[in-house]
Amino acid sequence: MSNKWATFSNLCIAATLLRVVLLLYGEWQDAYLTVKYTDIDYMVFTDAARHVTQGESPYERATYRYTPLLAILLTPNIYWFFSFGKCIFALTDIVVGYLIHQILILRGMPSEKALWLDSLWLLNPMVANISTRGNAESLLAAMVLGTLYLILTRQFYPACALFGLAVHFKIYPIIYAIPLLFLLDKRYGDPVDFPHMMWSYQQARLYLLQRYLSDGGAKFEINEPPSSPSPSISSSSLKEEYTSLSDRVINQTRNLLRECMLFFTPSRILFGAVSAIVFFALTWFMYQLYGDEFLQHTYLYHVTRKDHRHNFSVWFYQMYLGFDAPVAGKLMGLLTFVPQLALVAATGIVFAKDIFFACFIQTFLFVTFNKVCTSQYFMWYICLLPLILPSTVTRFRWKGLMLIAAWAAGQGIWLNYAYHLEFLGENTFFSIWIASIIFFIINCWIAVELILNHRFEYVYSTTGRIRWVWGLGEPGVWN
Repeated sequence: MSNKWATFSNLCIAATLLRVVLLLYGEWQDAYLTVKYTDIDYMVFTDAARHVTQGESPYERATYRYTPLLAILLTPNIYWFFSFGKCIFALTDIVVGYLIHQILILRGMPSEKALWLDSLWLLNPMVANISTRGNAESLLAAMVLGTLYLILTRQFYPACALFGLAVHFKIYPIIYAIPLLFLLDKRYGDPVDFPHMMWSYQQARLYLLQRYLSDGGAKFEINEPPSSPSPSISSSSLKEEYTSLSDRVINQTRNLLRECMLFFTPSRILFGAVSAIVFFALTWFMYQLYGDEFLQHTYLYHVTRKDHRHNFSVWFYQMYLGFDAPVAGKLMGLLTFVPQLALVAATGIVFAKDIFFACFIQTFLFVTFNKVCTSQYFMWYICLLPLILPSTVTRFRWKGLMLIAAWAAGQGIWLNYAYHLEFLGENTFFSIWIASIIFFIINCWIAVELILNHRFEYVYSTTGRIRWVWGLGEPGVWN
């Protein structure tokens, strides 16, 4: 590719043309073929939007499990033309590509080199297919990457608001709160003027740290031992042992309080507060419009969800077998959260200062261990993949190629048995489950390889600047 054509604008034009072709092809396939191009979810979105235009609840449409904001956004499907939402999703793909490009450049990658990584999203046929079929995951990808971009560039309040919107839109981005909060350390600093209340809190916090919780602070009073010790132990030895034990307990308590006080900085509290205000404001407004059914279908349903339909999840077969058992089925649905949330929390904390890898590996593990897993869920981590590949020491030849081939082969095996079930009417549920286990093992292998071969990169230097880690470097600052 010559330098003349190697521009981000040309890449966006090519990505747009790819999506236009797929949109036009989709119209043709829907009109003339038995198997439709349009995703069933898009039909659900459109039906929900139709209910909104008629002054009804979007939840009148069975299986609509999303925020009413999505149905409201897609009302032009009814007023203007049916494929309006598909065009929005395809356009959002380009926005996601723009955010990927900007983040790579901000971290020091030359623009021309970044184009190859941008292409992993913009020219990815799987991504283009999912969006043009009418799946809304690109909207969420734009919100997540938008939040990370705004945090990176220290646009603090817009980042908080966008994060609150993302969590309202679909609950899973709440997992990113862990690395985001840990990222807001002294390297990040205080990028905004805090409200007066937060400055008062900061003064009180510093006073407590210096007066009572510093390493050299005043000692706490230690209680005297009981006046009537056991006859077999001398009073002096019991006093020494009791005092030593008391010292340890008090010192550990002080250290714990000190660490908590150090963690709860104004930036972290304000990030949580502003994000929560946006989330709860949107949730309250939607609750006023649609009541309990909004909470049930948008949030609560996903906690105790039992999906007996075949999907990539390793848990699906157990849920299929126990679908008619109300207690066991719900218990199974809740138990699946334990390994999932444990891994997501642990990786979020460990890799927090390398925020992009933290978010990627959190999402990858979240999807891998989720009780429901479909192809569009892969979009959740594919949008983050270009941001972590420059920091891996895994060579494309041959290990990288093996990982990609294994991931694709795992899906191929599963899809083969799913085809026999859906189109040939054969009972292949057990075979699909075995294929799900194989795909699960492959994903676990990929996660381990990515973690072991990742080169940890702080986002910010000790001076608070964004570290240039890919090619250009930040002169004189490597820690």
